[in-house]
Amino acid sequence: MKIYLLLPLAALLTAAACSKSPTGAQVDKAFRSAISPDAQTLIALKLDQLKASDLYRRHQQELQLPLLDSMSQRLGLDPRRDLSDVLIVWDGKSLLLLAQGALNAAQLQSKLAAGGAQPVPYKNFALFTHEANSVSFPGQNLAVAGPTAVVQSALDLLSSHSGAVPDELQDRLAEVPADSQIWEVSRGGLPIANFPLSSEMQSNLSNIAAYVSATSLGLRFDSGSHLQVHLICKSPEGAQRIHDSLRGLIGLARLSTHDNELDLLRLWDAINISKDQQVVSVKADLPADLSDKLIAQLSNFRGRAGALLNPR
Repeated sequence: MKIYLLLPLAALLTAAACSKSPTGAQVDKAFRSAISPDAQTLIALKLDQLKASDLYRRHQQELQLPLLDSMSQRLGLDPRRDLSDVLIVWDGKSLLLLAQGALNAAQLQSKLAAGGAQPVPYKNFALFTHEANSVSFPGQNLAVAGPTAVVQSALDLLSSHSGAVPDELQDRLAEVPADSQIWEVSRGGLPIANFPLSSEMQSNLSNIAAYVSATSLGLRFDSGSHLQVHLICKSPEGAQRIHDSLRGLIGLARLSTHDNELDLLRLWDAINISKDQQVVSVKADLPADLSDKLIAQLSNFRGRAGALLNPR
């Protein structure tokens, strides 16, 4: 075959490769420039996509998020109606919340001022500050909230277009299914280990946290629910220990479940734990009926989780 006959095929293959969509989860472009190079954890809530799922439509009340409900009370907006995307950035010390949606900045600023927040100019931005926290609306349909110093740093990054997703977190994003409506990526260990925990929770995590260097999580809802977690470990030996611990916990939970508790048995059987070198993976795909029953138990779980996460 003459080489000139191959040129159109080569051009077609090159164009296809260049136009290939990036794999994995993506940080919304409105948020990227506000992300600090010190970011340790990113948590995204793709609310528009979440609200479009069948499971969410069936369980809107049960799937309320306390953090967003708190925002609703402070700002006078309805997160489930007014917000489309939320990104939470944790730098190891403080949380920064980035949100976009149908935000009327002037109206929200008036409500903040009426609630006692003081308008404070910062460079070309207006901050509404209450105690140690601030809210700013630096762009159309964009809000930035958190401790004042952290918000100011985010505004500096936004104005200079110098913020970006750190490379280590970008690597973790590539592992998250692109259609996840809720996702998390982290570096520098297990994120929850940085928060005050009860002694019971600390004991449960002690066999895992010391061996984890990074994480990724993706959660997708359709008529059912689908979870994928990757725990990147510091060594193959650490990965083996976590793998064995998790499988042991699932096995113990299954043995402790009575034969007539069929839904719980189905839940334990749906959880798959595997290991590849230094990565431990947890996957679960729950059908609609089992997802419905699990969400119905959320109120009980929230109470117990609150006790574990807020020690006295």
